[in-house]
Amino acid sequence: MIRAQWSILPLAGLAEVGWATGLKHAETLAGWLLTITLAVTSLWLASRAVRYMPTSTVYTIFVGLGAAGTAIADWVFFGVAFHWPVLAFIALLLIGVIGLQQVGD
Repeated sequence: MIRAQWSILPLAGLAEVGWATGLKHAETLAGWLLTITLAVTSLWLASRAVRYMPTSTVYTIFVGLGAAGTAIADWVFFGVAFHWPVLAFIALLLIGVIGLQQVGD
């Protein structure tokens, strides 16, 4: 069973994807305000997770989910060309993240 603190990280990762995407696509004041709000939210959620888990684990998972999610968002929503090697490295990254979860508890 996943403990409650682990549920914080996917939310932080999702907010990370949102603000990273917003940096490229925000053009209006509302878009920039949403981008800033998502940046603050992602960091706030990550800071909550650090209270319950090792900082190195939180940071690695937070950045890994953000990087993988941003690459996937680029492919799915923004027409960036798909490349198999990128997917392979994202899979490798996620394997490492899952491994950290397994040994970090």
